[in-house]
Amino acid sequence: MQVTESVPISDTVGQLEVPAFLGMTEQQSKLLVALYNESDPEFAQQMPTALPIAAQQLAAEYEKRNSVGKKLERAEMRWGDEFALFDEIQQEAVTRLSKSDMNIDKAAEGLQLGENQALLYGGLRRDPTSPDDRASMSPVASPNFDGAKHLLERAFDEHKYSMAAVQIGSFYTQEDRIAAGKNMPKGQDPKKLAFQWYTKAAEMGNPMACHKLGFFFESGYGCDINLENAIVQYTKAFDQGYPDAAHNIAIIYQGTTPATLPHKNVKKALEYFDRAKQWGYAPSANALGRMYLLMSKDSNLAKEAGHPDADKEEMIVTGIDYMEDAANNGDADAMLMLGLIFGSQDYGLYDMDKAQNYLELALVRGDMEAYQYLVRVLRAKMAARVALEKQNMENFEKLSDEDKAKLVRQLAKEAAPEKVKRQQCANPYCENAEEKLGDFKRCGQCERVAYCSRECQRNHWKSGHKVVCINKQPSTSK
Repeated sequence: MQVTESVPISDTVGQLEVPAFLGMTEQQSKLLVALYNESDPEFAQQMPTALPIAAQQLAAEYEKRNSVGKKLERAEMRWGDEFALFDEIQQEAVTRLSKSDMNIDKAAEGLQLGENQALLYGGLRRDPTSPDDRASMSPVASPNFDGAKHLLERAFDEHKYSMAAVQIGSFYTQEDRIAAGKNMPKGQDPKKLAFQWYTKAAEMGNPMACHKLGFFFESGYGCDINLENAIVQYTKAFDQGYPDAAHNIAIIYQGTTPATLPHKNVKKALEYFDRAKQWGYAPSANALGRMYLLMSKDSNLAKEAGHPDADKEEMIVTGIDYMEDAANNGDADAMLMLGLIFGSQDYGLYDMDKAQNYLELALVRGDMEAYQYLVRVLRAKMAARVALEKQNMENFEKLSDEDKAKLVRQLAKEAAPEKVKRQQCANPYCENAEEKLGDFKRCGQCERVAYCSRECQRNHWKSGHKVVCINKQPSTSK
């Protein structure tokens, strides 16, 4: 077999015409396409258009599985009926606006105050006239806000429609998130108003509002932090089958923060995560997987969970099963973690092809942290193929596809040693590697990545690491 000279990836990147996609920069997009071009040129050409379409499809499937309507299936029928009516009204509002060329006055013609009509008018909000001004995108900035709010208040007061209170509360949380209160009258706090309106709906027993109120108490949103009250509200939502509430109770019982440590009960954490997983909540399946993997290495944690004599290998298998279930149901963090697990030898599951597949899925699902690891996997596999050429293995082409794949995986394994994420600078555009383990300084916050210099750390921070640099604990559902 003839040995060929490979073109440096840096040269290939410079020659490519690739638009930015999947939230990556143009340079990141070019590098990724260049790496795929080495092994699958046809797929590389399709990536800038095919992957965003796949991202939209996966996001839509995830949203459908995690819709409020699905979460209310186990609750009292009235709450599901209320939300179904609300959803129908929102869709009718959109239809009316589209048929009237987005003229709100025409769209509202003929509407009278009634159980449904008030909500419909409340849904007819004028679009902001200044899309570049983020504050103008808040519903509170709409010229129709006061009228819509008044009608929603009447729907709540006169018809006991809890979703009207939820909608008003949502207006204020959006105002806080989008505009930081810039559209509020002097002296009014959108967080406190959101808290008040969600409280009204929660007092009626609406499980979605109870869950939201629990989150407010847990995080101190519009109120003082009070974990006892948070657990009370989460439990009310949990009793009606709301999966997010079960997930958040489990996180509190994990006791991983100073605030939640007094409530630590690992057995209860597993029970609540498992219930949420049974209710189809993918982040809880991921959290269960993480806990079982931790227990395979931490005998004290396993003992706290009630599994003092459990087989470590079985725990690993169980943990991976849970995480694969989460990944199959669209959880991006589970996809990322599986990519890292199969790309290392930490659990004896080294498989570069699986690592690549899961990291690709994580990136498509919007987890930008997957980018740097996917680049390393692709480079390692490319290095393995180059190694095959340099060894001039004349019989390589005569091997079966399965045996070829085995050889490539073995050489990729050698090209990407067990702790590769600590040996190579995390800046995707830097090729420096440690001479010995520990030479590079790790990120002080997430401790997942390491850098050869402060300059590389600054560059990586600006290019996207700041978005994902957190201490990776299961995230609380809002």
